[in-house]
Amino acid sequence: MAVIALSGCSNPPTGWRDEKFASLVKLLEGAGHEVDLRFREHFAGHEQFTSNGTVWRIDPRARARLLNELFFDDDVEAIFDITGGDLANEVLPLIDWKLLSEHPKPFVGYSDLSTIVNAIVAVSGHATTLWNPWTALERGPRDIERILAGERIVPDVLGERELPTLPIIGGNLRCFSKLGGTSYWPTPEEPYLVVLEGMTMSMKAVATYTEYLKQIGLFTGAAGVILGQLTDIDRAGERACALGLVREIAGLELWEAPQIGHSRDAAPVTIG
Repeated sequence: MAVIALSGCSNPPTGWRDEKFASLVKLLEGAGHEVDLRFREHFAGHEQFTSNGTVWRIDPRARARLLNELFFDDDVEAIFDITGGDLANEVLPLIDWKLLSEHPKPFVGYSDLSTIVNAIVAVSGHATTLWNPWTALERGPRDIERILAGERIVPDVLGERELPTLPIIGGNLRCFSKLGGTSYWPTPEEPYLVVLEGMTMSMKAVATYTEYLKQIGLFTGAAGVILGQLTDIDRAGERACALGLVREIAGLELWEAPQIGHSRDAAPVTIG
């Protein structure tokens, strides 16, 4: 049994009161784990509202205090972030990086948490997991056990070409790009692999973000790109065009990983 704490580094975790959240907690507990829900008390009173009364943001200081506390608490054995959206990079300068480095433990997040999972690798050298914990409702608890065991998880790829055994960095194309030009940009030992995925992205967005990553040097030391789901583009039947575009800009070998992304049954991948 492990104590798994839930965090919320990005947009407000407004769904924690609904049936889906109760199902996630039940699944974790059913797998023999204790779920730490202190985020509810930490965030209460720190909500920030729009003029029509919608909670648009939890004060970033409250989000960072929770994360720091969870890393410092040695009774907490893993941290699963259940949020996504836009706001995770607000937390980065408020994290106690020395404390985090001295208290390593599995950290899991996806989408906008691409900022946090890669920053942890960059600053502390500790591996993290790019994954949406909500997908355990579809996939079951097996991924949780692999993460808790410290297993290095690599994505399944299409075709006969196997992935080389190299460090992997990256994540959501839009959100990962927010680390560019900051001290939280990962610089693993070369060569490495880059995983990229996206949800609500157009071909223009794929082009401009991939070009940006090229211009800041991401692909210079890379051995290849792992391209996960591009949800809207895939649905529109334009994946072949996107594959050609990423290959053209990156100038690298490319693998497809259809289980990495935003689908309800998306798979995890180790970052770092």
